[in-house]
Amino acid sequence: MKKITIGKQILLFLTLFFLAGCGNGKVQLGGKVTFDDGTPLTVGTVVFSTETYSAKGNIDANGKYVMGSISTNDGLPTGKYKVYIEGATEEVAGKSGESSRSLIDVKYSNYNTTPLSCEVPVAGNSFDIHVPKFKN
Repeated sequence: MKKITIGKQILLFLTLFFLAGCGNGKVQLGGKVTFDDGTPLTVGTVVFSTETYSAKGNIDANGKYVMGSISTNDGLPTGKYKVYIEGATEEVAGKSGESSRSLIDVKYSNYNTTPLSCEVPVAGNSFDIHVPKFKN
């Protein structure tokens, strides 16, 4: 019978550990959302979506987001996604009371109209998004 050295045992364990899926099979992905002028969008949620699947990442005060599918920051499966932004609005006081207005061009906030797409995985697991500001 052949003996396996400690070093080989550790290597075998690590190989099996990674092959067994120490992760969840999803790609960790994040990025930054900025306006065309380089300032960050600081509210809303980035959505990566197909016709049958959706993952979201909340945008923080610096414009950064990290994708999550089932739980926060758990990544998303490989594939081609449409990318759009929900909730990028601000409250404004008007003559008839308070309402909200979009901070971004509205075509970037809908699955059917967004021009943004992403093939996952991407280099460096980062996908930065640039959106135009809403024009009155």
